[in-house]
Amino acid sequence: MSLTQKIDAFFESRKGSEKYLIYFSILFGVIALSYQYLFPMSEKFMKKERSKKLQIESKLQADLMYIKAMTVNGDENYYIKVFQNQIKKLKNDFQKISDKKNYLDFKIRELSYLLYNKQKWSDFLNSLTQKAEKNSVEIDYILNSFIDVTNSFGHVLEIELGCNGDYKDLIAYLNDIEQSDLVVDVYSLRMYDSSPIKLQFKVSVWGINF
Repeated sequence: MSLTQKIDAFFESRKGSEKYLIYFSILFGVIALSYQYLFPMSEKFMKKERSKKLQIESKLQADLMYIKAMTVNGDENYYIKVFQNQIKKLKNDFQKISDKKNYLDFKIRELSYLLYNKQKWSDFLNSLTQKAEKNSVEIDYILNSFIDVTNSFGHVLEIELGCNGDYKDLIAYLNDIEQSDLVVDVYSLRMYDSSPIKLQFKVSVWGINF
């Protein structure tokens, strides 16, 4: 006999009132079991869902308040447009500054002969003997010293030179020195009438700090 048949046989042997009592007891047990186990679970689930709901509502309220604060004259994108315009202006300003810098760099390269450059000055010193040989002038002596004029302005290379030769060659030699690419100042000339003619003079070479 199966379990179902046994249950049917059990209830057939009972009176109607007994059946109802058994049904009620089973129902009560189910309710009691549900209350003891299922109700706490349901209550925990409801609390969890209620907490999520409150968090969502709170975030939504905060978002609505933020949108309201960012809205000007009904335009929700007002500040976005303001920031975009500011970024565009900053980019334009940066480009202008960059262009000015490039322009200054270009001009500085054009005026590089004005800048302090010890190597160029050394080359200039070496060129004095080469220019003298080219113009048939004999060098007697060359004295030189570097002078730091100021930290902000620049340097000066002071040269004192003694030489001898024909008048025409000496004048050509001076002119050749003054035609240098550097900022050169020839001064304090002294010419002695002798054979050959002796010439003493000083040269200042200027260089600006950068």
